[in-house]
Amino acid sequence: MACAVILAGGRSARSGVQHKSCRKVPDDARTWIDRQVDRLEHAGFAPIIVVTGYRPRRVHLCLHRRVTLRHHFKAGEGPFSTLQRALQNMRKPVLVVQTDTVLPSVSDLQRLRRVMQNKTIAAANMVNDRGRGGHPLILSVFMARNLRELPCTNSDARLDRQLNYLSSEQYIRLKGRIDHSFSRLDTQREWCSARIRTRRLP
Repeated sequence: MACAVILAGGRSARSGVQHKSCRKVPDDARTWIDRQVDRLEHAGFAPIIVVTGYRPRRVHLCLHRRVTLRHHFKAGEGPFSTLQRALQNMRKPVLVVQTDTVLPSVSDLQRLRRVMQNKTIAAANMVNDRGRGGHPLILSVFMARNLRELPCTNSDARLDRQLNYLSSEQYIRLKGRIDHSFSRLDTQREWCSARIRTRRLP
């Protein structure tokens, strides 16, 4: 079994008063974050933890699922510190999801979860057929602990740098059929694109 954390600690300044997590894909009554929680549950992740930072009430108001809530009071220290807050007290593999990530299919999420049965693997993620992407990312217990204990003032306190230190045997990239990641979900065009892509997923 593995748990999942949804990182919703950013300012989400470009999306205006409404947080990205509260947006709705057209033709779906659920909020974006409710969609994420539903898919993670169907893929067998438990518990599901939502980590907030700036203006957490915006996220709480649009979350209608039973999850564990964590608040990062020092969100101003940067995204790596928010990740460290999410990884506190983790004793099993953890799937890391950014709030603006379009999750892959349930079967792909289950593939990620099964990868962690190999004790030599420290991290694995989903990439598209061009090798791009990076989320969602699953971390082993050992890797999560190493990230948690790294001083956030360290020059290497960046997730991408820590992943680059891993060998190809330790860091596995699983190919998916489509690009699941969005750099931002602010304009109507971007949300329409999200709608098209999510409709392709079971």
